[in-house]
Amino acid sequence: MSCQAAGPLGAQAADTVLSHIAGTEPAPIDLALTGTCISLGRRVGVRQLARKDDAVVNLYIGGRVGARVKEMTCRLGVVKIRREARKPGSLVWLKGGPRPEQPVSAARVVTSE
Repeated sequence: MSCQAAGPLGAQAADTVLSHIAGTEPAPIDLALTGTCISLGRRVGVRQLARKDDAVVNLYIGGRVGARVKEMTCRLGVVKIRREARKPGSLVWLKGGPRPEQPVSAARVVTSE
């Protein structure tokens, strides 16, 4: 759902597959998500900004300008993904900052049977 994350996560997934084939440990994911875009029809949108550690800041771009920013973000994402397909390894992205510690009650435990 996020074109901002699609390119870097796709490149990371490809590197992970290649690492498994080579029998090596894959690199950890280090990605900064700097905000979220939402369309409210073709003419209205919202771009909520965030810090490199994914913490939301009290700043957003809304209305028609927000819709244009979202459209520009999506087009840029597609351009980057296409460039990565033509020239693997060309994609660069912002690295994430230190993450705040999660409270124990918020941690999810996943078990396999």
